[in-house]
Amino acid sequence: MGVETWRIRDSKTNISPSVQGEAVMVIVTLFFAFTIMAGGWAPPDIVFTIVNSLFHTAGIVTDAQASAGYGNTGLLTVVFLYWVAEGVYQTGALDYIMTYLLGRSRSPFWGIVRMGIPVMAISAFLNNTPIVALMTPIIISWARSSGVPAKKLLIPLSFFATIGGTVTLIGTSTNLVISGQQTQRYTTLKKLEEAKFQIFDIAPYGIPYAIWGFLFIALTQKWLLPGNSSRYSKDLLIPTKVLHNATVAGKSIIDSGLKSIFGAQVVGISRKGVYQPHPEASFVVQEGDTVYFAGELDNIEFYVAEFGLEILTAETETGALASELVDSDAHAYHKLTQVTVRSASDLVGQSLSAIPFRTRFHSVVIGLQRGNGRQEGHLSDAVVAPGDILLFNSSDELDVQSTDFQANFTEVHLVKDNLAKSFIVSFAVKPKSRLVGKTLAEGGLRGIPGLFAFALDTPLGEHLDGIPRSYILQAGDAVWFAAELDTVTFLRKNPSLVQVQQRQVEKTDVDMIHRQLTQAVISPKSYLIGKTLRQAKFREHYSAAVVGIAREGVRVPLRVEEVVLQAGDVLLLEGNIEFEKEHVHDRAFALLLAVDQSDPPKRYSAVVAVFLTTCMVLTQVVNGLCASNPDYVQYLKDYLYRSDLINLWPAAVLTTFLMLVFRCLSFRQAQRSILWDVYLTVAAAFGVSNAVEATGLARAIANLFVDISQNVGGQGPALVAIYIATAVLSEILTNNAAGAVMYPIAATVADELNIEPTTMSIAIMLGASAGFINPFSYQCNLMVYSAGNYTFGEFAKVGAPFQVYLAIVAAFILCNLDKWHQVWIVSFVVLAAILAIAAAYTVLPRKITLPVEEKLEKYVEKPLGWFLGTFIFRPTTWFIKNIIVTPIKFVWGPIQSFGDKVSDQVKGLWGKNPRKASADFPVGTLSRSSSSSDGLTKKPQVAALQG
Repeated sequence: MGVETWRIRDSKTNISPSVQGEAVMVIVTLFFAFTIMAGGWAPPDIVFTIVNSLFHTAGIVTDAQASAGYGNTGLLTVVFLYWVAEGVYQTGALDYIMTYLLGRSRSPFWGIVRMGIPVMAISAFLNNTPIVALMTPIIISWARSSGVPAKKLLIPLSFFATIGGTVTLIGTSTNLVISGQQTQRYTTLKKLEEAKFQIFDIAPYGIPYAIWGFLFIALTQKWLLPGNSSRYSKDLLIPTKVLHNATVAGKSIIDSGLKSIFGAQVVGISRKGVYQPHPEASFVVQEGDTVYFAGELDNIEFYVAEFGLEILTAETETGALASELVDSDAHAYHKLTQVTVRSASDLVGQSLSAIPFRTRFHSVVIGLQRGNGRQEGHLSDAVVAPGDILLFNSSDELDVQSTDFQANFTEVHLVKDNLAKSFIVSFAVKPKSRLVGKTLAEGGLRGIPGLFAFALDTPLGEHLDGIPRSYILQAGDAVWFAAELDTVTFLRKNPSLVQVQQRQVEKTDVDMIHRQLTQAVISPKSYLIGKTLRQAKFREHYSAAVVGIAREGVRVPLRVEEVVLQAGDVLLLEGNIEFEKEHVHDRAFALLLAVDQSDPPKRYSAVVAVFLTTCMVLTQVVNGLCASNPDYVQYLKDYLYRSDLINLWPAAVLTTFLMLVFRCLSFRQAQRSILWDVYLTVAAAFGVSNAVEATGLARAIANLFVDISQNVGGQGPALVAIYIATAVLSEILTNNAAGAVMYPIAATVADELNIEPTTMSIAIMLGASAGFINPFSYQCNLMVYSAGNYTFGEFAKVGAPFQVYLAIVAAFILCNLDKWHQVWIVSFVVLAAILAIAAAYTVLPRKITLPVEEKLEKYVEKPLGWFLGTFIFRPTTWFIKNIIVTPIKFVWGPIQSFGDKVSDQVKGLWGKNPRKASADFPVGTLSRSSSSSDGLTKKPQVAALQG
């Protein structure tokens, strides 16, 4: 079979008009392609595939050039590594390892350190995209149980996985794609032996790059990373009461831990009606005191549960009876609604205690933030002013559309809703688990949004309604939870817990590898109505076990087998993965919805999965170490007819095969793990980059870099220029597409300046992975952007300075390639010194560290914050908004409007194909999948069904 000759035209020679026309066509086509992707009108995989086909049809690229990416070994490696990562994930091995490494630190700094180092180490050997996908729910779960805001951790998770992936060839798909292009190019030029990329070729430069990036995030997290409640109020005044069994009662503020909390601070304490502002660290807290916090709601809620406090209202802070709106048996509130007082409101000038919020708005006030500064003192004495932010504890009778409500309030946000559906589930404490001998709070099972432990059954048959905060968990204790769907999956992945219904699940005879959760809504015409699960013989009939039941606005009895079913009840089933398809026409159910990523962890295969993955990595380590031995390479050529022991992509396939044999994952899980949009995008981008090179555009652009580098002096500036250009392009395109488009340009520069091919590829690899400002530029960013519910500004606030900082770091590394040993030594010494100082600081008594922190806050943090805000953040925001965004909107608005109309027309031609289901009544929304229940995940919803 013949091999087609690749066309590479030299721009320094005479170029025919037809070639110039092809170059113009490439430029214009790519401009429109980038515009379409930037507008969000079509995904990159579709756009690049169409562009690649256009270039082939126009004769710009040959068949071999257009289809080169689809069989590229680097891209095949990316695809098959998804299988390996899925196998590790399904066994729960990563959950166990990370839970052990993370511990339970409440410091954001140590949370980032404990997460960052293992994530970067793992990302060096597993593709970073699946690593972020696997780690996101783990990090959110750990953040819940530790009180560290998840928003402080998710952006660092993406960034650490990205820079950790630059340590080895297999750490990120971008590295493999660029290595594949290098192999392809120099195979054609018959120079492969001098340009072959080994697994650790990037390590001398990627490791210091990762270390300095890690230090930047860890040291600047306090100022650059947002907290959980950043979309809402950050300085709410919330009163809390010290209960009888509170852990802080009888202790000083400094000894109780109230001085060490994050995201909030104690601004006052009231005792017997006497308010003490800013109490000293030696002030002893007593039972019955009212402690006033100012800060973020999520953090205050966590510490209230942790310390044994109770959130009060403007009515109850002076010692009155608890509000009737508070359902103390189930939740601390019904609905939390945040509002801003209008300037024309008739509430302005009145104290909160004088306003009848309960009868007028079906709400009570539990928090206040001044529009012009922090409110201190008794909450009930606060006089309402225009612009004040109030936090309401509301009943379901609140009507935010009423004329009275609209006349007084604006900017209404439903912060949390505890009237939403909660499943009643029970989990038992495993023997010898880390929960034995701890309280619920110490075990990380209190203070988690969407999860409330309300009862407990001991192994001796004793039943406790309302679990005391001081209760010590013992092996076999069955804890009853009211849990939202995503917190149910969180409990199922906890290695210290087991479902009480597990025996019923195992009696279904459905193999664990084929089980998942499904939500089922009881139909009004269902034969199940009026029966218990036992009477209906549900398990025998459906081969599925009910592990939880939810009833709108009502708590069902504890034991699911004793619940008399009603129309509209939502059953949480564990059964066959095909349950939804098999029973879609069953009249007993109005709606069936499989819960994504709810497979039970197969912990029996965790050791096998880790061992197989380690062996896969070791094959590549052996390849790299032996590649420099000519006798070894010649032996492989003589007997195996190749120059390496085994390529990574077949090694990944064989590893997956063994994982399937040892039941680490199922065929279905392997199939769904591959991100085909990534494959299509990268494969088509190969053809597009070949068109850029074939028309001479690559050489023309490369000549500009060559001229600049020769004027500046040396190869270093050329490498830095390529890094910056690739980093900028990676903010516009995906990282893989940016690397694929830049490679032919960079390779031409390398040939002109006699730079080693591998060295130039390293510069592209570092630059292509540097997409930190735009959350849509990199798949890792996009995953945490959605899971963390960030705004674009929050992402850019940390991403922009990180991008500039890493450009400086990369410039230093690329200009000192021959001195990488010294760069390593300096990097590791600085890292060790900073961690040692931080560790030593944590063991010092609070009486020593507290004055230091107060002085740092007064003389360093506040002046630095003022300087950054005044001279960097505000001017930058103004510049972006008025100089960049406004003109772009002016020009872009008509283009986007036209594009939206065309897109709507196309969608109209395609039509709609919704999944239909019949029902005779409205059904509450069902969550399809989840990572978090604390406002951190935008959950797709199924619309309410009408009869």
